[in-house]
Amino acid sequence: MKCPSCEHVNDGGNFCENCGARLVTGEVAAALPRASQPGAEGAAVATSTFTAVQQPNAHVENVKNVSKMYFSFFLEVLKKPVAATRNTNREQLVNGLISIGIFALIIPLIIYLGLKEAGVDGEFMSMVIKPTFSYAIFILLIASYSFAAIKLGKVPVKYTDVIARFGSMLIPFLALFLLAFLMSLVDMGLYPVFLGIGFLGSVFIVPPLVISSFKKDEPSGLDALYGTLLTYLAIFITMGIMAAYLLSTLLELIEEKLTSLFFF
Repeated sequence: MKCPSCEHVNDGGNFCENCGARLVTGEVAAALPRASQPGAEGAAVATSTFTAVQQPNAHVENVKNVSKMYFSFFLEVLKKPVAATRNTNREQLVNGLISIGIFALIIPLIIYLGLKEAGVDGEFMSMVIKPTFSYAIFILLIASYSFAAIKLGKVPVKYTDVIARFGSMLIPFLALFLLAFLMSLVDMGLYPVFLGIGFLGSVFIVPPLVISSFKKDEPSGLDALYGTLLTYLAIFITMGIMAAYLLSTLLELIEEKLTSLFFF
């Protein structure tokens, strides 16, 4: 029998004749746990490492799943915006927030790329990231004004329901933004027009649609028309306060592109 320590070949017995180590017989070796047998630990580590490598990253898989779900939702709403979002509630909150996030990002990104192409250099953080937060806050404020108008209409609704539906109804105008972004990449001069239509539509068309969609089954409380007017009033006040951050650069870009398109 071969000693597991010094590899001396013994004629028999329970201990090694050379080093005195206990000899492991076939029965004892079979009774030992797999991890304690020679080479088992290395095999277990190798198997664990292989499994860890093969196992997909949970965060990456979650991002993929959310992206697929949002893309399907995007196409569904794009086909029939009002019908598809009529009963949207907090279950679609993630999709609504994604729409708001993309919406807020595209405007400063297009402006940044346009100015960079024109030879105007600027920091990505100051020209894209910070304005993105400003646009996101602006859109959330409009959604909040719509929520207030709905509550004045005595509709028992949660804030998350309104945010989800508002973000979902942004999708047609978000599609115009995406189209404007693609046009800007190939230097098509009309992209500011699509950008402006998308922005104005999201500000002045989405709120009354959201308010009326919640208010349609509730006759009491503030009428949807007056709720919309109050929402517009709040929007104009907000735009006046935030104009320097939201509209000035956009309007200058639209004016510059239209001038070069029609007069040169």
